[in-house]
Amino acid sequence: LLAFAGKFLLGATGGIVSYIAGNYLIDKQTAQPLHVPYEHKCRMEVAAGVDILPALSAIFKSLPDGTRKNLLAKANSPKSDTVPDWFDIMGENPYKIKEIVPGKVWSVEYWLENFMAFDPNAKAMSKMFGMDFGDEKTAWKVMQTVEPLGREASDQALKDLEHWKEVDDMITEKGKVLETIKAVGPFKLFMSVVKLNNGDVLLYSPVRVRDETGFAEWLEKIGPVKWIVVGSSAHTLQIPECMRRFPEATYISSRDAWDKLKQVKGWEKKKADFEYDDAEDLERLNNLLAEEGIKFHYLAGDNATQGVIPVAHKVAMECDIIYSTSDGGFLDASKEYMQGNDPAGFNWRLFRLALASKPTSPNGQLPIYRFWMMDPACPMGILNQTPPSKDGSHCVNMANSLRSVLSEDIEQAIGVHTGPISGQMFKESVDINWNWLDGSSLLKPKQ
Repeated sequence: LLAFAGKFLLGATGGIVSYIAGNYLIDKQTAQPLHVPYEHKCRMEVAAGVDILPALSAIFKSLPDGTRKNLLAKANSPKSDTVPDWFDIMGENPYKIKEIVPGKVWSVEYWLENFMAFDPNAKAMSKMFGMDFGDEKTAWKVMQTVEPLGREASDQALKDLEHWKEVDDMITEKGKVLETIKAVGPFKLFMSVVKLNNGDVLLYSPVRVRDETGFAEWLEKIGPVKWIVVGSSAHTLQIPECMRRFPEATYISSRDAWDKLKQVKGWEKKKADFEYDDAEDLERLNNLLAEEGIKFHYLAGDNATQGVIPVAHKVAMECDIIYSTSDGGFLDASKEYMQGNDPAGFNWRLFRLALASKPTSPNGQLPIYRFWMMDPACPMGILNQTPPSKDGSHCVNMANSLRSVLSEDIEQAIGVHTGPISGQMFKESVDINWNWLDGSSLLKPKQ
């Protein structure tokens, strides 16, 4: 987005600027702000602290819809076919397999390079989201947030900020080398592997399948991989590698995710086999697999990630929905771990304090950027491939979509970021993260 910002802002002059500004102001007046107030605003600063996000969103909003979507898809598409994993870097097995339902469902934990710490564009995005912990304002916000939690928590937060600065200085000095990759720690993803009733294998939010560690052989023994599900439009980095490995599989995706993938050099498949955000495709998919032990729920209204939650053999699979868990944990870290002092947990502890705690997060569960992306009047909402509805109806739609999921018989769940959790924790966690959507519990139908 920063690269696109420069190109567009340099060319936007005279009458074009007037048109764009007028279009943006009119749209801003007609868009209904998110019904949940928040004080912390998103900013994309350039020289002298100038925030260019309003201008950038104005430019994109003024473009024809097809052009706007294509430019955003191109800006956010995978830039590399493969992200190095723990085998590439350390020569270690990057997979940890856990059987969830005997012979039917498995969770696969996968360790890869934490590219957010090294990629310049990713670092710029992190700064915009409020994750530049070397910034004085951000550090102050972390310490203000942690103060009510007591002296011990404050001391740990200060240590984490110091540790973050040490690691960041090391990266600045040495770049991406083994020492700095270890210091940052791995980025973890959890793929779901499902064996359908007919013997076909389905992968939800797939990761790279390697031969060297025996993982590919293990997967082949379960059955033929026939179905690939892109669980979120924000998780496409692993799909090009998956497409090379399983070119004949049936691909299930949102249109936004596939529009990003079509930008990848050499990408030949111009349309997913099933677009789950298309009502007819979703019905056709569910009818086709009705006897195979799986049902797909599209999260209508989640314009930021266009997610889908399948439920297979009473196991729900989700991506980018649960951040805080109902037992006090965060992502795949337990409450005890988050309250501990393991140096390896410094990033998640700071992330939660800076972005997913009150007062920055309105509900103290979701990171603030998830509220920005749902806000029709926020530049971050406008810069989604699918922007939020101006009247706020997307929030009601998403709430009802989640209620539909939670009405299912769910005994266990696997989150791309949480890993395996119980069905009860899944339902409670979805509710505490998202019941602000229409102000009512998601655990039962709205009266």
